[in-house]
Amino acid sequence: MNVGPNTFQKRIHFLFCILAFACTPTPVPISASTIPATDVELEAAIQQARDTLDKFTDSIASPHPNRTFAAVKVRFFPPDGLPQDIWVDEITYTGSSFRGNMGDDIPSLKLSAGEKIVVPAEDIVDWMIVEDGQLVGGYTIRLAYQRMSPEEKERFLETLDYSIED
Repeated sequence: MNVGPNTFQKRIHFLFCILAFACTPTPVPISASTIPATDVELEAAIQQARDTLDKFTDSIASPHPNRTFAAVKVRFFPPDGLPQDIWVDEITYTGSSFRGNMGDDIPSLKLSAGEKIVVPAEDIVDWMIVEDGQLVGGYTIRLAYQRMSPEEKERFLETLDYSIED
């Protein structure tokens, strides 16, 4: 999984922007990705990700020759604002905890992009793997994609190195 930090950060930043735009009912000031509590579809996507987390752990436990990316989206609760959902990549699972690298900064929690952290399973709101050029998991990404206009979908797909299929 050799995705350079600049490529990863650009990809994640773009995803934050798309998810914030696609998943909020009205424009609101955001920090990373803000998830409204009243979004029933989003809560269902998060539940689907949590219900299938064992599929993610099983997958990352076995090498795959064409796996280019694996990450979990983690919900953080900064003391100075709304919850933030941040992707954490280079994930490993030890049987009791996840470990990976922060995808963005959260200054109020003194967390920086690239910093290694431990992730409790209960804080995971999504997971994704890219294998053979296909997105596996990524339930919140799929929801955001469904909510995009055809033009937004086209621009979004141009930024990815994988495809999204139903």
